[in-house]
Amino acid sequence: MKLLAKLLPAIALVALCGCSREVSPVSALALDKTESGYRLTAEVVRQDSLDDAASPAYLTVSGSDMPDLLQRLSNLLPGELYLSHAQVLLLGETAAEDSILPLADYLCTENDVRLSLRVAVVRGGTAADLMRNDDEVYALSELLERAAREGTLPDMPLYRAAEVLHASGTAILPALTLDEFEQTAPAGTAVFANSQLSCFLDGGEIGGGETGA
Repeated sequence: MKLLAKLLPAIALVALCGCSREVSPVSALALDKTESGYRLTAEVVRQDSLDDAASPAYLTVSGSDMPDLLQRLSNLLPGELYLSHAQVLLLGETAAEDSILPLADYLCTENDVRLSLRVAVVRGGTAADLMRNDDEVYALSELLERAAREGTLPDMPLYRAAEVLHASGTAILPALTLDEFEQTAPAGTAVFANSQLSCFLDGGEIGGGETGA
């Protein structure tokens, strides 16, 4: 029922606007760097009927930057690209080593993207692999929100990350990894300097020992 409640606004949108093309809600995005550019993987909400539980499907595109990637993603979807349900953006380590400020600025100006979008860096693996590891829609956002409430990971949604990066070029974002049981788990914090990933901080609470990126 909780997942269905999150989907109802998208369903209502189609009914109200009378669109002939259904929307395709995206629940999470994962950005990884490749030799020639970037790879974006989207977790798309699939709902066969109102009585069925929501389940994720995954689509992957390659491109030069986020506008290019989102356009390519839109071309693959059967319905209109709907980003208002996207709750998590995962950044692979190599993607985070580039300046993330242009990415944050672009997403903040996109009307469909919620400013409360959670941003996290994936340690020791690709962002796409970690996202695919959880087959429950919205599982990642619930993990990050719970960790922020408990103080084990920074409370750093998209709008706040953009603000602090503009102010000083520095930010501390949550880090996630797959543990020895192949479960998604908090992995300290990712420290950004000059809007680029500088290092990771270990420890159960925010802070701890410093490790190289």
